[in-house]
Amino acid sequence: MNQPFLWGGLLAFAIAVGVVRAVRGPFLPGRAVRLGPVARTVAVLSVAALVFHCSAMFFEPWVNAISFLRPLAAEVNAMGGVSQVAYWVPAALLLLAWRRVWWPGLVLLAVTLVGVGVTMYWPYPLVVHLGWLAAVIVVGVLVSTALTGRRRAVPGRAA
Repeated sequence: MNQPFLWGGLLAFAIAVGVVRAVRGPFLPGRAVRLGPVARTVAVLSVAALVFHCSAMFFEPWVNAISFLRPLAAEVNAMGGVSQVAYWVPAALLLLAWRRVWWPGLVLLAVTLVGVGVTMYWPYPLVVHLGWLAAVIVVGVLVSTALTGRRRAVPGRAA
């Protein structure tokens, strides 16, 4: 698998969907839920921790360029208990923060997060893990852009 193409494509997808979301609002306004400040903060910090975890593994030279991140990145790459805590805790907190999201989206996000964790810590080929990573990124972007945020009036439906 061509990783630069994969990561570039996922980044382009996230940016394009984010721009469309910023212009038009939630993609499913009738199903969107407004998150409180605590839930938003927990979600943002959880996503940041998950991105760091992934970056420490796939973009190690870039992460290690920031000296204070090196020790934590080394622990993540060791794939031991610290690495597992650094993955599973933010994954669980993200689901907790988004617990009010429409249940099919939340279930799909949970399945993809588990898929990433299982393929990371159990012996699976890298390509399988990358497939689950792509899935969780797509699902996470779609859940955040379609099912969170302010509800907008839907024509023909009471607010």
